[in-house]
Amino acid sequence: MMMSPRAGSYTARLLTPLIMMVVASPGEAADPAFETFRWNEDYRYLAERAPRNTYESLKYQPFEMAGHQGLVSFGGSVRSRINAYDNDRFGLQGGADGTVWLQRFYGHADIHLGDGFRAFVELSANYADAGGDLAPGPFDKDRAAVGQAFFDWQTGDSRWRIGRQEMGLGSARLMGTRDGSNVRRSYDGLRWDGSYGGALWKVFYLQAVDVEEGTFNNSSHDDDSIWGLYSTWGLGHGSVDLYYLGLDRKDAVYVQGMENETRHSLGMRFYGMQHGWDWDFEALYQFGDFGDSDIRAWTVASLVGYRFADARWQPRIALSANVASGDSDPDDGRLQTFNPLFPNLAYFEEAAIFAPQNFYNIEPEISWRLTPQLSLALDWNFFWRLEKQDAVYVRGLAPLPGTASASGNFVAHTPSISLDYQWGRHLKMDLSVSHFFAEEVIKQAGGGDVNFFKTQIEWKF
Repeated sequence: MMMSPRAGSYTARLLTPLIMMVVASPGEAADPAFETFRWNEDYRYLAERAPRNTYESLKYQPFEMAGHQGLVSFGGSVRSRINAYDNDRFGLQGGADGTVWLQRFYGHADIHLGDGFRAFVELSANYADAGGDLAPGPFDKDRAAVGQAFFDWQTGDSRWRIGRQEMGLGSARLMGTRDGSNVRRSYDGLRWDGSYGGALWKVFYLQAVDVEEGTFNNSSHDDDSIWGLYSTWGLGHGSVDLYYLGLDRKDAVYVQGMENETRHSLGMRFYGMQHGWDWDFEALYQFGDFGDSDIRAWTVASLVGYRFADARWQPRIALSANVASGDSDPDDGRLQTFNPLFPNLAYFEEAAIFAPQNFYNIEPEISWRLTPQLSLALDWNFFWRLEKQDAVYVRGLAPLPGTASASGNFVAHTPSISLDYQWGRHLKMDLSVSHFFAEEVIKQAGGGDVNFFKTQIEWKF
């Protein structure tokens, strides 16, 4: 895999001034890390000292309006990523060989007026160049878009939000950012956050924003909407999430066919850390309608890890084990295939091939902190199909052609290695390599092994 000289020169010209700014930023170690959702960042601590440089002035600019004190904070990110596949999707469903170079530019303004009002606006530009037979994904190209644009109104412990916004829930198994693609997932709608009865609550109604390649032409509609009630409770050394989520999706696709889908999910998550151990368990049940069929589906997910904090490189060992229901009989008037709603695409590995539907898997992992900035992780995912009458599902929540009629349960096993380097506060570089060994189900469907390579550099300010 080679990057063209023109592309390499462009990347160098783009990143050199950014890197110089990173190196020249004094005192950055004392500043908080950047958040996944940039609207969670709070730079009011800079009011306690005079700005030390231009960057701090950019992050905290106070003003006065109509007798009220306010502030403006600017930020953003630049990301360059290369995804390379050899026999993507096992050579099935349009699988191809090739490389996609993704370039992403995000910029935002966060405006606060007094303690109760806030406006947040984020714009993005997303470009993708492909080599070989591989084409960019449906969420990789968008010349200019409004990623987020919302208003907040805060009263006491309650916050109301209206507009276009990103959102994640819990472990991101059901609602994630889609950060592996160029265009992050966003929604239009309403949200309320507050505390009551010793718990934190989220109540929302959102419609997913479609990505249309063009200039400021993305929109949402009720063909793909989600609503819910999500609560978090403290419990000893851990926390418990209890939630209800509703989904209305037009033209959903399963082995049974394509129909309109209304699905309700009731779930519970228990997670925490103590004495080097960390754990995350989640279970949920789904019911509703898929055309004329009744929905009855479920999933159970688990992750348990332990870090040897006093050992060299602080190794952490972990085991993830998960299962999600599939359809045992496409002709019985019931749909039993689990729907992960709006999941993190890199659910199992950075290649983002499998969707968490009709499967069970185990995935041991070991990781090391080689230096305070450099980490290394190795994992091996063993992946089976749960119901032989149902298909293997891949990204896009689509059944993989030929797998519904294949025999057996063993789908694939995948060793992966990843290397992450955090250079100061602003710059992160990472690399990931995976090999998918195709097993009985994939071979029966006519597919073969997959190789995947990813490298990425991202600068945030």
